[in-house]
Amino acid sequence: MDALSDVVRLEDPAFYLDDPYPVMQRLRREDPVFYYEPLNMWVMSKYEDIRHVGRTPQIFSNHDGIHWSDFQFGSVTKAFFRPDAENIALLGPPRHNEIRKIIGGTFSLGAVRMREQIRKMCRDLLDPIEIGQTVNWSRQVAEPLPLLVVAILIGFPVEEYETLKYYSDELIKIGLALSREEIDEVVENLEPMYRYFEYLLNERDRNPTEDLTTTLQQARKAGQISTETAHMLLAGMLVAGNETTRNTINGAIILLSQHPDQFRLMIQQPQLVKNATEEFLRYVSPVRGFGRTVVQETEIKGKRLQVGQRVFNFFMSGNRDEEVFEDPEIFDVAKARDRANVAFGFGQHTCIGAALARMEINVLFEELVSRFSEVALQGTPFRDKVLQYNMWDNVQTVFN
Repeated sequence: MDALSDVVRLEDPAFYLDDPYPVMQRLRREDPVFYYEPLNMWVMSKYEDIRHVGRTPQIFSNHDGIHWSDFQFGSVTKAFFRPDAENIALLGPPRHNEIRKIIGGTFSLGAVRMREQIRKMCRDLLDPIEIGQTVNWSRQVAEPLPLLVVAILIGFPVEEYETLKYYSDELIKIGLALSREEIDEVVENLEPMYRYFEYLLNERDRNPTEDLTTTLQQARKAGQISTETAHMLLAGMLVAGNETTRNTINGAIILLSQHPDQFRLMIQQPQLVKNATEEFLRYVSPVRGFGRTVVQETEIKGKRLQVGQRVFNFFMSGNRDEEVFEDPEIFDVAKARDRANVAFGFGQHTCIGAALARMEINVLFEELVSRFSEVALQGTPFRDKVLQYNMWDNVQTVFN
């Protein structure tokens, strides 16, 4: 058997496009705090260790980046945004908590108020799907639904969907395996986005509503955040409210095509859709993981972690931890898991839009199981060379 150091290839997109789960299983069993020498990084593959890192920002800091590109090229996350912006993804306490409090109410209220609006969106997107006809699930449903929800939550004009999609797709490239030159090109492409954001913020100053843009404009006027931070938060929400949901919706339909018995179970017992949503998130793991930097020497499972070293919280692996999830490799929409998955992270940096994303997925599949009896894939979905996310595109399907 090959040594772990020979088979753990975390910077290689092909590692994830093959079947990485047997390697993750070996990590959990043989070396759960694994030293990844190429990046001077410790890989956390166990559920409880991932949670420990997430709940102790005083030891494991986000400040120097969370994406693979940060660890490969240095502070790429900061380069994607204006230098004076306070990036909520990189802030620690107490400032992270202060900014999260400013915007958190909009997401909480959105998860309550938007349910029926989201249901109508789902119906409108599903209505054109014809029985027995091939449909690109990615284009028809998985891409537009989360982006339309984000547009309404933030206050972007829905009729400018294509503009929002362009900016969102550019921002998502922060998780791709890009060269430094390609990263610089993306940053340049995003410059018009900030002018667009400023126009929207000024419009909300004249005509306030209950959306996130209004909240940010009011916080800016009150001196709670800067202009650069307001722009960054709008950009960040375009990604945070979009990508994980899109990935889960694509991954879920692939799973249901591969496990028709689970689709039938959801049809027979629609009340299982809520539990199925959690199983989709656990099994798909839309975000593979995020990194941290050690700022205080510490020890985990007998390994000494030095200041300045990196840590990677491997969410994919934590969601298949045998000590936490019974039969973790089995996709089972009816099994009530005793522990919450870590698909959206853990601790103060848990995705702020997690409740809204769960609701979108839940409502969509409630509508889906009331219409169709089975789904089959046509061809093989496209997998991009992505490091940060489990992504699919061109998911061609036929519903019956």
